[in-house]
Amino acid sequence: MKKYFSKLLKENIISVSSVSGGDINDAYKIISSSNVYFAKTNKMVNATDMFEKEAQNLKLLKENAEIYVPDVIETGQYNDLSYLILEWIEPGKSNPATNDNLAHQLVILHNTHVNSFGLNYNNYIGSLPQDNTEKYNWLEFYFINRIEYQLKIAIDAKLMKKTSIKKTETMFSNVEKDFPDVVPSLLHGDLWSGNFMINKSGNAVFIDPAVYYGYREMDIAMMKLFGGFSSDVYYKYNEQLPMDHDWNSRLRFNQLYYILVHVNLFGGNYVNLAESIINYYSS
Repeated sequence: MKKYFSKLLKENIISVSSVSGGDINDAYKIISSSNVYFAKTNKMVNATDMFEKEAQNLKLLKENAEIYVPDVIETGQYNDLSYLILEWIEPGKSNPATNDNLAHQLVILHNTHVNSFGLNYNNYIGSLPQDNTEKYNWLEFYFINRIEYQLKIAIDAKLMKKTSIKKTETMFSNVEKDFPDVVPSLLHGDLWSGNFMINKSGNAVFIDPAVYYGYREMDIAMMKLFGGFSSDVYYKYNEQLPMDHDWNSRLRFNQLYYILVHVNLFGGNYVNLAESIINYYSS
């Protein structure tokens, strides 16, 4: 890979070593004579577009919310291999201010508003397409662009039954009457503990975003789905930007999107979990 990255970066590459980069891509730490980089590569058909959208997502977060994200160096395709090259973030350790910093950055993110839900381009969550066609009603967006979209993928793959669509219609009808007014907030979109890291200064750095403007409870729902965040983060977030009334009663409803994404990526027990959430809110 040294020759590959040398041609891309036009630098003298000293070393290329494999690092953890998730389930989808191969990932590397690249040390050149003048810089250190992080790179992802993939041979999937849609990998070039996937990396271009990730680069666009990172730039959007930096430009609109001014939170910590890696700088984008370059993205493209060379031979049959798509690549994304980012600034290398040297990992650090948490300190007493880390949870404050993470909560504060999340508040900055969620206080970044526009007039509609969605985004002016589509992107991905993991390797799955994410439809961001803009709408002015959150529940309409969440049903059509998120739940129905993923359900149809699952039904076509015979992972879930066609009756799930009708049940989700009932589910949305049930929650609509008690749903709060929602202002479109900029979201990370895929905020589990593996998608943020701590830099040498002890600050949180957001990575692998699936951005769009949506209901801020979606980020909180993902954070709580797999854990890994200190309870102090939620406390400090709520101090600065209080959660909407009864947010906890909507937690599983908001998590359904991420569960359906996992249904389509991994199948297995996520199918039962998705069905249990749909049954709970549609009964």
